[in-house]
Amino acid sequence: MKRLFAFSLLMALGLSLGAQEAAVRLLAENPDRAANNMHSYEFNPIHDTPAPRGFKPFYISHYGRHGSRYELNSTFARAAQAGFAQLDTLGLLTESGRALYADVEKIVEAHKGMEGSLTPRGAREHRMIAARMADRYPGIFKNRNRQEVNSFSSTSFRCIVSMCNFTNSLQDKFPKQQFTFTSAERFMSYINPSLNIRRPNDPPPQPRNPASYTRPQQPQGPRPYEPAPGTPGYDFTRFLTPLVTDLPAALRVLGNPEPFVRAIFNAGGLCQLIDFMGIEIYRKYFTPEELAYFWAPGNDSIYRSWAGSLENGDVIRYAIRPLLLDFIEKADAAIRPDSHRAADLRFGHDTSVLPLFALLGADDPQGRIHPYREAHLHGWYAFFQVPMATNCQMVFYRNREDEILTKILYNEQEIRIPGIEPVSGPYYRWEDLKAHFLRLCEKAAEPWNRPPRRH
Repeated sequence: MKRLFAFSLLMALGLSLGAQEAAVRLLAENPDRAANNMHSYEFNPIHDTPAPRGFKPFYISHYGRHGSRYELNSTFARAAQAGFAQLDTLGLLTESGRALYADVEKIVEAHKGMEGSLTPRGAREHRMIAARMADRYPGIFKNRNRQEVNSFSSTSFRCIVSMCNFTNSLQDKFPKQQFTFTSAERFMSYINPSLNIRRPNDPPPQPRNPASYTRPQQPQGPRPYEPAPGTPGYDFTRFLTPLVTDLPAALRVLGNPEPFVRAIFNAGGLCQLIDFMGIEIYRKYFTPEELAYFWAPGNDSIYRSWAGSLENGDVIRYAIRPLLLDFIEKADAAIRPDSHRAADLRFGHDTSVLPLFALLGADDPQGRIHPYREAHLHGWYAFFQVPMATNCQMVFYRNREDEILTKILYNEQEIRIPGIEPVSGPYYRWEDLKAHFLRLCEKAAEPWNRPPRRH
């Protein structure tokens, strides 16, 4: 028994180390990925499985996260700015340190008055996704009987601007299409449903005195990718040495250097989103291992908050049902012979599109569910699963016998849906897929329909 336990432990350690090495390799390949859900959109070559004979695309239903944006506030680098200012006043910065200080200041300044807005890169992302959609499915938009494209956006300005860029790109190629645009609170119930769901049978939350409230203690344990013990959890000697003239003196000024370095990391992740400034931080100053140290906890937090994690997946799948039901409702309307609809386009947030894939069981590449703290160890990478402009596209095909097939694209790539067999390749019979979607919605509601908990 002891040998079996020891073997299992060694196997787990081996898998953990292998997963860590895989993540470091991916970050070395593209350091921008360390920004997690702030990573800009990565386009991979498209391969389309031919549809069964006689089936042609006639309608597309889409949900897209807004494109690359500015950070939501301009305080993301406050600890770095304060630290640099102190070090500079004391003459402790090297030429490299002063250059990095200047770059951080430029990034912060670029955000003032632009917080949360779409960047030029974000606009390009949506124009290019739309252009590829047009080139991939020209028949959908050239059908004289289907010249309606309805667009719905979150009330967030960055989503509205994303919608404008996407539809303008489509209209450039298909000027005869008739576009309508909608953005209002009424539609937020499915464009961006609240994920803060309380079970109907749960007791109401207890009021608390903010003055006496203390944040619950997080479980203690080693940080991902932590090297030999240092001070603090990660030894930032290598990172700081090129930036300062006297490391011991700099550490006396900074105290725990982790908040200082983390703030620089935060600023570095924004460089890709405001690429017009030509500033680079991740590649110039961080090693892949240092990037991974900051990346991993954020990655796992995203998996817990918006994906199908063991701890929170039930809440996520339940909360996002209105969006999937909207896909069904609009598809059924578009399928009718008298419909003139070519496409329904929705523009929203990562907090909706990733939960949608969680409800479909497609948020993990292998369809797995695991504890959120293990996400980075099992190959779940937020930079692939929910980057800027993440999108879901459902493409509908029809033959002369009026049979309907559907395929689903995740970031423009064909995917399979667990729990249902396709007719061919990634193509599903719509009535079967629709029934499966409704079962998923019912299953997601089951935990909320159980008898009240006893307390």
